[in-house]
Amino acid sequence: MEGGLVEEETHSAAAAGWGGVVVAWRPPKGKCPLRCSCSKDSALCEGSPDLPVSFSPTLLSLSLVRTGVTQLKAGSFLRIPSLHLLLFTSNSFSVIEDDAFAGLSHLQYLFIEDNEIGSISKNALRGLRSLTHLSLANNHLETLPRFLFRGLDTLTHVDLRGNPFQCDCRILWLLQWMPTVNASVGTGACAGPAALSHLQLHHLDPKTFKCRAIGGGLSRWGGRRRSGEWLPGPRGSPHSLPCHFPEWEDPEQAALPS
Repeated sequence: MEGGLVEEETHSAAAAGWGGVVVAWRPPKGKCPLRCSCSKDSALCEGSPDLPVSFSPTLLSLSLVRTGVTQLKAGSFLRIPSLHLLLFTSNSFSVIEDDAFAGLSHLQYLFIEDNEIGSISKNALRGLRSLTHLSLANNHLETLPRFLFRGLDTLTHVDLRGNPFQCDCRILWLLQWMPTVNASVGTGACAGPAALSHLQLHHLDPKTFKCRAIGGGLSRWGGRRRSGEWLPGPRGSPHSLPCHFPEWEDPEQAALPS
């Protein structure tokens, strides 16, 4: 029902005293924004120029399709804290900021698929302590920030397929993380560097990467620098390839065998 009210139930209750007058009670009304279709527990919004916000605070499921949202900012969903499922598909936003999903402690399913996301902040998923299913499939992600999944201990399914991942030092943490979790992780293939192109991420051996910590907590392969990237040194290995600066947050934990 476009632009209508969320379905509601009317309950009758007998008021004690004053002749036993019967009064009608209605739960608080929840609005359904324009270009959205709403039922009691769910809403589907398609073609909205911005992020709809005027939903019932008890909404459980929200799907956003082809909206005009350009980025997901911190606290975007604070008004609907009861969400269990949140889906984005075919939207135009390219950035997800820190704490974009703050307040969604009950969220179990987060699907961000077929969008134009090229960047996701390291704390974008912070606070999603009930999350079991996460999909970032079919976006424009070349890498993921270290510790992106920190605190998401309930994850059982992660889908990262369909992204143009650059399989250099920036992705090494992901290769080390996957065997340590109980979740099934779909990663897809490397888009680069050329020697690793089309190899499946889960087939890469982290031990063959030649990354090491240097000043400031950055990491590189031993070698020489050219045009903002590090080229491999004389020691050969299957994965001694150009490596851009990764995003190590903790220099102490960034040190890897060289």
